[in-house]
Amino acid sequence: MDQPNLDPFEPEYFLKMAPAYRDKLVYFPTIDSTNLEARKRLRGPHGPREMVLVTDRQTAGRGRLNRTWEAPFASGLLCTLALPLAPLSLDRAYLYTASVALSLLESAWREGGVELQLKWPNDLLRDGRKCCGILAEIEHGLGPNRDESWLALGFGLNTGLTEADFAAAGLTGRAANVFPPGLTVDREAFLAATLATLENFRVQLAEDPETVRRAWSEKLVTLGKPVEVRNMGGTLQLEGVAVGVDPNGGLQVCTAEGKLETVQAGDVSVRLAGGGYA
Repeated sequence: MDQPNLDPFEPEYFLKMAPAYRDKLVYFPTIDSTNLEARKRLRGPHGPREMVLVTDRQTAGRGRLNRTWEAPFASGLLCTLALPLAPLSLDRAYLYTASVALSLLESAWREGGVELQLKWPNDLLRDGRKCCGILAEIEHGLGPNRDESWLALGFGLNTGLTEADFAAAGLTGRAANVFPPGLTVDREAFLAATLATLENFRVQLAEDPETVRRAWSEKLVTLGKPVEVRNMGGTLQLEGVAVGVDPNGGLQVCTAEGKLETVQAGDVSVRLAGGGYA
């Protein structure tokens, strides 16, 4: 069995490929959470600034719905981007998350020839198994006039986990690395490529955010499929067919009764050919 590459992230190697980030990159071998650290720094005495925080291990990493995120040292690309919400309004903040997801999809294709799938709202899948999650958090009341909102956009991309790691986490058959066995991930190059693509999306967000919404919607494998929606406690809330996304990023589900419901948050599972959900 191929052994994954678990070398530490090398900041100087990354900066050779992405020199524009020299004053923005902050690297930690180990930290509690890059999102938490980004939010602390955004509220620091020097005011908010754009940052890229990277770590090889998180001791208090979190995903959506306050789930924990743990992984062995250097087994993933764990990163948080600190970005101003402007020029978008709060109800369109999800387009930054969409832009990060689309940028990661592009990097997977360019760096390894792997076509990932995007599951609403922000999970990346390889062959139906989750390989990346994205968590966006907002800090309000920043800047000299306390009228700025900034985003802490965190993502965790599996790059060097083994089947034993997945089994220990109870995720056999449900999680995967971004590349299949036999392909090694250069995390520094992957991040540099992702940030370069993201800069292009940021231009689109400023000029025509609807183009980003359409690009994201077109990549969602959830659409057109039977789904079930559960709340944080696992209680079934809704069943139907995912038919689209609204301007604010909500998932539109048509129920068996023909009623159109919009889901803004929750666990959405897609029904498989055998009748089960995943």
